[in-house]
Amino acid sequence: MRNDAISVVSRQLGISKAEFHQNYESIGRAMIIRRDDMFVKEEGYFGRLMLSSFKLWAVYGYAGIRDYRRIPDIKLLSGIHTEVVQKEDGILYKMDPEKVMFSKGNKRERHILTETVHRDETVLDMFAGIGYFSIPISFKVKRIYSCEINPDSFHYLLINKRINGARNLVAMLGNSSSIPMKGFSDRIIMGHFDSHKYLEKALLYLKKEGKIHLHSLATRGDYSSLYEKYGKHEYVEGVKVRKVKSYSPSHDHVVVDMDVKKH
Repeated sequence: MRNDAISVVSRQLGISKAEFHQNYESIGRAMIIRRDDMFVKEEGYFGRLMLSSFKLWAVYGYAGIRDYRRIPDIKLLSGIHTEVVQKEDGILYKMDPEKVMFSKGNKRERHILTETVHRDETVLDMFAGIGYFSIPISFKVKRIYSCEINPDSFHYLLINKRINGARNLVAMLGNSSSIPMKGFSDRIIMGHFDSHKYLEKALLYLKKEGKIHLHSLATRGDYSSLYEKYGKHEYVEGVKVRKVKSYSPSHDHVVVDMDVKKH
């Protein structure tokens, strides 16, 4: 049924199904559309068409993320402003699309991390958001500390902790560079493109040996600068760079996996 609707909508907009898939993301009963030039010209019509074709509650136009709090630059095109619930691998993520971000494109990375952690680990998620990584990981580790600076995201982090029964998750509101603990974590997740600015702080939170997963942007097909930058750090003994997804025509969203041993 959805494929039929996509075919109809793509045909009416004069674009291919591939172009359509590149520009939309469904989250619960809402659809998020990238607001490039092709869509902005007819965004009112486009929003109404999506709403009726896919039986949605809301259609939003998305233009990116604003500032360090990762606030979505988003506009309601059609429907009603509402909270939505996204279900992924048995985990429920409740959110307000106008206040917080959520990327389905990171699903594979969430799965990788969930399968990588160990039961006896203490993990720190320095940029937890609404619990994208923290919630699923919490069921696989001894404890995960989840830090978030945006009050709206933190609000949904608490809700998602509760509705999923994530008892091993400790939520912390505030700047992740001000955590009043040192040397407590076996593994650190740094899911923010400004993560490189916080690496030295992360090393303070890590035990003498541990792992760091640092998210970054990289020139497509050339990750050599990241290997050079992080591989030469005195405490980093091994580096691996993995692609998460395409970010733009020239850049990839990647994760830098670091094996750390402090002398």
